[in-house]
Amino acid sequence: MRSLFALLLLPFATTACAAPPAPTAEELARTFRNLILPNLPNPLVEQIDNWGHQELVIVGIKWEKKGILLKPEPLRKLHNDGVWRKLNATALNPEKTLDLRVKDVVIPEPGRLTFAMTVQMPVNIKFEQQLWRKGVRIYSGETRARCMVILHLSCESTSRFEKKPGALLPDLVMRLRVKEARMNYYDLTVEHTAGVGGDLAKLFGEGVIETVKAFKPNFEKHLLEKANAAIVKAGDTKEVRLGLGSLLSDK
Repeated sequence: MRSLFALLLLPFATTACAAPPAPTAEELARTFRNLILPNLPNPLVEQIDNWGHQELVIVGIKWEKKGILLKPEPLRKLHNDGVWRKLNATALNPEKTLDLRVKDVVIPEPGRLTFAMTVQMPVNIKFEQQLWRKGVRIYSGETRARCMVILHLSCESTSRFEKKPGALLPDLVMRLRVKEARMNYYDLTVEHTAGVGGDLAKLFGEGVIETVKAFKPNFEKHLLEKANAAIVKAGDTKEVRLGLGSLLSDK
C-alpha cells in the first residue's frame, strides 16, 4: 500500500510529462481510515446547556443600624438553580465499525486531485438532565441512545513546486483540505433511562428527546451546521512545504 505522502504526490506532474494515474479509491480509503482511527476525539461531540448554573438566593436577613433605626439587609448565597442539560456522543467500537469509502477520484489538472469520502459509524449518546430550584435538586435522570452517523466529505489535494531565489532546487508545497461537508444521522433509538425499565424507559427516553426538540426547534439543524463548519475548518490544513534541497544535503 502506498503511503499518504506518495498518494498526495501523484497529482503533481510537470507540463513536460504525462499526468500520473490517480490513486485508486481503495488505496485512499485504507490510508485515511488508518489515519482517522487513532485520532478520533473522545467524546466525539459534547453539548452542555446551563450545566452548573447558580443564582444568588436570599438565605436570611441582617439588621443594620442606621442612626436610631434598624434597616434590614438581605443575606444572599449562591445555590444551584435551573435546568441543567448535558449531551455527549462517543464512537462505538470504531476499530471494527468505522466504514470509510472513497469514490470519484479524479485528477482534473496537473497538481490537483479531487475525491469524495463517506464516513459512517454507530454512535452512543448519553443525555443527562437535572432540575434545581434554589439549591434543591428536584429531578436527576440519564437517558442513553444510539444512532448511525454519516459524513459526506468533498476533498481536494494540491501540490506545486516553488523556486526560491538562490536555491538550487525548488520546494514542494502540498495541501489537503475538505471543501464541503454534510453530516446526518439515522436509526435513532433510545435504549435506557436510569431509574425505570422496560417500555416505560423507552417511552420516557423518547419523551426527553422530544422535549429537547420542542425546547429549541432548530436544535438539530444548528448542530449539523456547526459540525459541518467545524469539519471543513479542521480539514482545511495548512500548506506543508518540503525543501528538496535539504533531502540531498549531507548536513
